[in-house]
This record gives sequence, structure tokens and C-alpha cells, in this order.
Amino acid sequence: MNGARLNLIGLTPEDRIHTAIEHRTAYSLDRCELNVYETRKATSGVHLTFGGFTITSMVRGKKVLHEVGEKAALEYVPGQTMLVPSTGAMDIDFPEASPWKPTQCTALVIEQEHFDKQLDYLNERQPLVDGRPWRIDPTRPLLQNDEELARLSDRMIRVLSGTDPLKDILSDLILKEIVLSLVRLQNRAELLEQGAEAPWNLHFKAVVEYIRRNLTEPIPVERLYQLAGMSRSAFYRAFTEQFGMGPNQLVLHERMRYAKQLLAEPDVPVKEVCFASGFNDPNYFTRQFKKMEGITPQEFKRMAPGG
Repeated sequence: MNGARLNLIGLTPEDRIHTAIEHRTAYSLDRCELNVYETRKATSGVHLTFGGFTITSMVRGKKVLHEVGEKAALEYVPGQTMLVPSTGAMDIDFPEASPWKPTQCTALVIEQEHFDKQLDYLNERQPLVDGRPWRIDPTRPLLQNDEELARLSDRMIRVLSGTDPLKDILSDLILKEIVLSLVRLQNRAELLEQGAEAPWNLHFKAVVEYIRRNLTEPIPVERLYQLAGMSRSAFYRAFTEQFGMGPNQLVLHERMRYAKQLLAEPDVPVKEVCFASGFNDPNYFTRQFKKMEGITPQEFKRMAPGG
């Protein structure tokens, strides 16, 4: 699934570029700093460390990330966000960067203690329904942006790069929202990837199993909150609180996931995929597929191996 992209940021004029590799523009406050990096030359092995918990977001181009101590490389493109703990470091390749096609990313560096306070605030004000703490999982650093995280990131960039005398206060308020959005994105990714096997999934295990077994059938919400052992209102509140989306959106995501599996089969027509994955209207299926994936089912099928 394609992540939601941040708005483009104006490139630094040529006469103000000090280096072709990771030219940095910084906007600093007492407890956080926004850096905008631009690279205009293909290179590899650029080593980066940060002085606090760092939220990076790609804006233009492509990087290949190598986390120190990890063998696997990660392709990093617009629509994605990478989380780097204060003790983290990475080596970066820029395979496609050029003066005509620069890479650009943001890095919001936050004092670790200040970042931890944002999580403490969530845990004090709104504990999760199963008693677990709100937390950031360092083993899941790469995220696909949703519209909410992209909107908040754009807003943080505007505030920190602007001249508002209250930017310290504004940035703290936005940071609380960003932290909540990041935790929900991680929970959601775990839910979509592991489903009922996710280790924290105490209330929603039966719900996920039921949805995945019944994708081709109508899925009444009444059945879902009964399986969770909650009232309707408590179920909606707990589900949305934890994942940042409602149960109906989970059903849609699961149907799209199954549809992509079927579209990869060369002998299954798109119309048949539509009905087999629980959609009753091919036009609605196509609209939702393009909204979530950025391309039509037909285009996805042609791009699949053997398509």
C-alpha cells in the first residue's frame, strides 16, 4: 500500500548549496530540531547519527537504508516514515540522486526525555483498554504514512520553519498528536500483518479471525463487538483508540489484502477478484483499490509477475 505523501518542500537555491550530499537546513527549538536534508549526487555509505529520538520522512527521491547491526537494506521512498532511537545510527545510499532529481527528507530530532514524556502523557490520560502501555516498538521502525501522520508532519514543518513567537507551544501540542499517530500506525501495521497472532491482541483476536474467515460474506458490526465481549460503543471506542481506524476500515483493508493476492494469479479476472474478495460492485472496488494503492486493479494485475 502506498503511504500518504508529505507536501513538497522548496529546494534550496543552487547558490546556497554547501554540499551535494545531505545539505542540511535546520530549524531549532529548545527540545527539538527540524532538519531538511537534500542530496544531489549519487553516492553510498553516508553514515548518520542523531542526538535524540528522530522521526524522518521522505519527501523526494529514494534512499536505501542500512541500519547498523542489521543485514537487510530498506528502500525508503516518499510516503514513508522512519523512526530512529537516540542511540541509533544508519548508513545511507543514494542510488538515483542528481542535480535534476535530488532526494529530500525531513528529520525531526526530539530530546529522548521529552519524547518519553509524550508517551507518559498518553498513559496517564488515556490507558489502553487491556492495561498495556502506549509505546513505540523499536523493532518496527519503517511505517507507511496515513493521511493523519502526513497532515501532522506538514503542520509541524510549517510551525518549526515559520516565525510564530509561540512555536514552542504549538510544536509541543503537535508532537503529542504525532506520537499518538505513530503508535496507532505501528499497532495497525501489526494488526494487518499478524492479525490474531499479534501478541497484544487480547480483545480483538476473535474479531480478526472472524473477519479473515468471512471476507466473502457480509460482516455485521454486531457480530464483531459480540466476539470482543464489549458493548457496541465500548468496542468502537477501544478499536479506534488503539488503531486510529474503525472496524469497518479493517474489513476493507483485509478485503484489499486478499484481492491483491488474487490479482497476482494470472488466470483470475479482475471482475472475479472483486466478488471473491467480498465486494458487490466492480466500480466501487476499483475506486477503493485506487484510493488505497494508487493504481487500478487492472494496472496492479499487469504489474504482477506473470500479469
